[in-house]
Amino acid sequence: MQQKMGVISPEGLQQSATAGLSRHLDSLDGKMIGEVYNNHFKGELMFRTYRRLFGEQFKGVKSVPYDEFPIVYVGGDPASQKRIAKEIAALARERGCDALITGNGG
Repeated sequence: MQQKMGVISPEGLQQSATAGLSRHLDSLDGKMIGEVYNNHFKGELMFRTYRRLFGEQFKGVKSVPYDEFPIVYVGGDPASQKRIAKEIAALARERGCDALITGNGG
């Protein structure tokens, strides 16, 4: 029996698959960063640490803490994942986020 499997290269997605994605920010100076927690690996500690480190390195960087966004659990069906991602993106826009940290280990 032959089985056909799809794989994703460790080199990343083809350029055409990345169309429509946001560009990387040149700097986090003066930016608002949203924190989206997936309930893995000590987010309470890690996000506090990220805030401290960003504050030390970037001028005027601010954050919208993870407890102002829904916790996103890994798993679920693709339709639910897409719906939740859209809800979080809308919340991030409302709160003026320039970037998001999504997930935390796991």
